[in-house]
Amino acid sequence: MEVMHLFLIGISVWSTLAGAFDINTLEKPQLSGPSRALNGSVVDYVCEMLWIPPDVSVLLTLYLERNMNKAIGEHTVNFGENATFPQVISMAHDGHLICEASGNNNTLIGKTFSNSLELKVISPVDGASITFHPSTDDLWEGQSLTLYCNITKGTHVSYDWLVNGKSVHTGSSLTIQSLSVQHTGNYQCVASNQVNDKMVFNSSSDVYVQVKEYISKPEISMDVMKIGVGIFIIVKCRSDKGTQPKTFSLFNDTKVINTKTTEGLQVDFNVSIELNRDMGWVRCNASNDGNWMLSEPISLTVESVGGAVMVTPFKHIGRDFEVFGLVLRCKVERGTFPHYDWYLNNSRLMDKGRFYAVVRGDLVLNVGAETSGIYHCEASDRFDNSTRVSSPKMLISKEVLNRVSTSVVVVVFSSFILIIIAVTACCIYGVVLRRRYPITYQLHKRYGETKVTSKQKDEDEEDNDEDEEDDYLMMMDYEEDLIHTDRLYDSEEDEQSIDESVLYEEAVSKSFRSI
Repeated sequence: MEVMHLFLIGISVWSTLAGAFDINTLEKPQLSGPSRALNGSVVDYVCEMLWIPPDVSVLLTLYLERNMNKAIGEHTVNFGENATFPQVISMAHDGHLICEASGNNNTLIGKTFSNSLELKVISPVDGASITFHPSTDDLWEGQSLTLYCNITKGTHVSYDWLVNGKSVHTGSSLTIQSLSVQHTGNYQCVASNQVNDKMVFNSSSDVYVQVKEYISKPEISMDVMKIGVGIFIIVKCRSDKGTQPKTFSLFNDTKVINTKTTEGLQVDFNVSIELNRDMGWVRCNASNDGNWMLSEPISLTVESVGGAVMVTPFKHIGRDFEVFGLVLRCKVERGTFPHYDWYLNNSRLMDKGRFYAVVRGDLVLNVGAETSGIYHCEASDRFDNSTRVSSPKMLISKEVLNRVSTSVVVVVFSSFILIIIAVTACCIYGVVLRRRYPITYQLHKRYGETKVTSKQKDEDEEDNDEDEEDDYLMMMDYEEDLIHTDRLYDSEEDEQSIDESVLYEEAVSKSFRSI
């Protein structure tokens, strides 16, 4: 009887151990549910087992992965059952969820865990505003600017920056390293978050950014006008760059003549002057809140027209060397602001005609039959035409312009004669050189033989001292012969040079007689 009891106990223990071995092979649970949820909403998360051994109960527990010591849901399931965990979402749920599977009241069953599921708890964005550094009230080109998009509430927010309605950047801040005028505009930050495609929340803020431009170096120019009996200089000061308003000052040396402020690019100053008198120099100063710049100096001295008036022609020649166009330029000797009028046969030519055009004081002619006539120009002051100075008159026609002048013929023919003379002189000089080189060669040959003889006698100087004296006398005779030969050659060369001069004079005389 006792043996039977022990046998039954053994069978029971074996059965328990065998069952425990099978249960330890539980698969991982599967956790599913939304990855985004609105704060305060109720969301269901499902944890399921694909296979559970028969007659085994499994405990499924839901945790936040960052706190595995505190369960946020438990459920016991058997084969073919799933666990559903309804959750009232709060900001504490933001993070990763995980499901644990273990034996229900059975420590022999090992634990398994599901993959973690990220949950983003969405709190609707609100209270967007823009801050900046430095202040946008005084921004100048070249500075850097950083804009920050701030919100009062909201989680998992994305940011989009728009400039004048066009998206340019994403992120909670926008930095511009080197500002320019092109960065001026309306800047808007749009902060947004969403639960799904149907639940999207936005909050935006905008600010206007004006980048101020430093003023550029002013350009100074002047014109003159006559009002009644007075003469006035109109000084123009212009600066193409610079944030408004601009202040222009005109000064002579260190004395300020006048100051004007404008919203435009240019101001004019009227200065009374006297003609033909040194009125000094002036400069223009341009400034705004950022900087100031000084122009180049300009003289206020105005000289009235006077002196000679000259007309300079510029020909335009075609393929056949025929003049087809002519530009006449008029220039007066004195005058700061000259004005030129052109006349044909004493009739004034207006701005443009059939065969001519007056362009910036120059007369442009299309050479033809209508062009023929007597031309001249008159110079006067641009501000007062009471004083006029006339140029000499000139005849212009197509035939005259295309006629080859006598001076050109003389120059060309004279050049040809000079070339012939130069070639002739070279030939004569070559003949002289041929006569000179043979004499020089004989002298060098004789001198070389003497050197060889002297060297041979030096080798036997112990035996023939008397022969050395003979050699010395012979060398003296050689030098006398050489000097005598050079004199003969020089006299012959002088005679030859005299002959060349006579030939050159005769050739020149003959050339001029032929002209």
